[in-house]
Amino acid sequence: MSFIFQSHVVESSRPGRVGAAAVLEFWVGILTQQNLWYRDKTVLFLMDQICCAAFTHHQEECVQKLLYQQHKNALGYHGDRGLLSSLVGWIAGNVTPSFIEGQSLSGEVWFVWLVLNMEGLFEEESQLRRCVEHELLSESNISPDQALKRAQQRLKLPVAPSLQRLQVYRWACQALATPPDHPLLPLVWQKFLQLYLRQPGPEYGLAAGGCIGKRFFQASSYAALLKDLRQRIQEVSDFHHAASQALRVPPLNTPSSDTQGEETPGNAQPLYLTSPQLHSELVRLFGVFALWMDDGTLQKQEVFLPTLPPEYEAHRLAQVMQRQQVSEFLSPTSAASASSPPGFLTLVTLLPSGNI
Repeated sequence: MSFIFQSHVVESSRPGRVGAAAVLEFWVGILTQQNLWYRDKTVLFLMDQICCAAFTHHQEECVQKLLYQQHKNALGYHGDRGLLSSLVGWIAGNVTPSFIEGQSLSGEVWFVWLVLNMEGLFEEESQLRRCVEHELLSESNISPDQALKRAQQRLKLPVAPSLQRLQVYRWACQALATPPDHPLLPLVWQKFLQLYLRQPGPEYGLAAGGCIGKRFFQASSYAALLKDLRQRIQEVSDFHHAASQALRVPPLNTPSSDTQGEETPGNAQPLYLTSPQLHSELVRLFGVFALWMDDGTLQKQEVFLPTLPPEYEAHRLAQVMQRQQVSEFLSPTSAASASSPPGFLTLVTLLPSGNI
């Protein structure tokens, strides 16, 4: 079935045909008809293929639009009580519904990429993220959980994501789960860093007090998550250093609470075309990420970025802090290989320093 889908997308993209968007919408509609479709491993595998094709053909928005409507319905919007009642379990557990079971997925990263971006739309459109940040900046002793509750009251939201569903935590967990050779890994990490390294104080008429991210990770459980992230950066760097020295390296184990020990039907872990130069660039990139994560000065106060040492790559740090688009991480060869199976998409190609 995966082959049929891939052929359908490629054929539809030819001149004079209906286009990839129409085919993607058709398949998403078919696969998401059944209740709790996101718990079916076969459906998840096919949805991952769809999301990969949507990414490659620059049609993410059409898939996100369909998922976003389902997500809002699951939260209880638009009066869809039937769907809400089928998810009554999340009310008792105080965990808002998501198409991602658990905190992350290691096997369906293309699917996760679209879902987390879609869930991020809700935080943006509802003003929830901005309101939570404002609460945290306005009162130094308030916890993220208290800030979330106040934000929900202030915005009069009928339903808000539970704390662990906030984007900063979701992207953090996915950064830990994503395999080190997956093309989306640099983008997943940048999504997390965009939220962690934000300095939003001046946006709210408040003094610049460093990055907002540290406020989300002060509790012991989340401090442990931050420690795991720092360790993961080193593991990914070591993986790509080894890959730059050899033609083959064993895949790094990335256990997930939902997929560990299981194989999706017909889903062998994809191998991505790589080169020693590419792996060396990834070692350098994750070295930069490590510097940003470990620098306490960035966390505590506003820093004049041009004064940072060259190894900080201040131009890129500024882009991350300003949450600029990151599509330029992808090389033109990724789009050119749209007719190839997802397993043969070129690994994200990083341009020389300063061109990302």
